Amino acid sequence: MRQMIWGVYIIGLFVAIHFWGTSGRVFFCVGVFVIITLFRRRLVLALTRLSSKLGLISATIDRMPAAIHLTRATGPTEAAAPILASLAACKFVDAGAWDIAELPKIKVALMVLPEDGMFAAVESASPIGAHVNVHTVYPDGTMFSVTNSELPPPRATRPNVTRRQFPRCAPAELVKQARASRPAHGFRPISAEEAPRVYEELYAEEIRFRKGMGR
Repeated sequence: MRQMIWGVYIIGLFVAIHFWGTSGRVFFCVGVFVIITLFRRRLVLALTRLSSKLGLISATIDRMPAAIHLTRATGPTEAAAPILASLAACKFVDAGAWDIAELPKIKVALMVLPEDGMFAAVESASPIGAHVNVHTVYPDGTMFSVTNSELPPPRATRPNVTRRQFPRCAPAELVKQARASRPAHGFRPISAEEAPRVYEELYAEEIRFRKGMGR
């Protein structure tokens, strides 16, 4: 995606200089600065969606680590705080805030609801902000997940995973969606102590599948 951003910038700069000379270059650079400052999050989301549609995500997937290790963070990010408060109101229990050693730009806060078989991961990354994934894991290895992420979903899903995406959905409503949509048979309860290890395992399984699929 970085190459795409630079490509768009260079083409725009060339056009501005060609038609309006030095003054065009100045206005173009100022305009780019203003747009990035005011609409950075929307711009990143739009470019990510475009990269996904053009099949340019595979290079990013290839660079992702095959495994991650969580280390205790000083606390959740500011962007994650409202989501965590909403989950706490739904009786979720805190399972810690964590840094990801291999992916330092991404922070994660975990919460669990063992009696209802729910495991929530609130992931934060600047400038996109925070979103939550709510998982239900079953003893046979299958998993049902809902998310309110605005990022484009994977083009393919693991055979044992069912994923539903509700962009910008409120966390409490997302929990309701999970309860209403997931399979009703017995789930695997996950404790707060288990949560970091389970998150690491789910990442490893997902990235192994996506690397194998090339996306």
